Amino acid sequence: MLEVGDINRFAEVGNYSSYCRCVKSERLSNGKKKGENNKKNGNKYLSWAYVEAANFAIRHSVKAHSFYQRKKA
Repeated sequence: MLEVGDINRFAEVGNYSSYCRCVKSERLSNGKKKGENNKKNGNKYLSWAYVEAANFAIRHSVKAHSFYQRKKA
């Protein structure tokens, strides 16, 4: 909560995901990479926290581990 502040400042879910650095910042055109936008934009601490939480969930939750294996395949 301290890193995000007021959640209502994000108009849509995608804006929050981008702020947390959970989405790629590259631009594609016709399947070709045309550049990377400001990939260091957003909150690096939230990005780190979500990665750590995901790794913890994969190790300790059977449901999360099976979901990860399906997506990995």
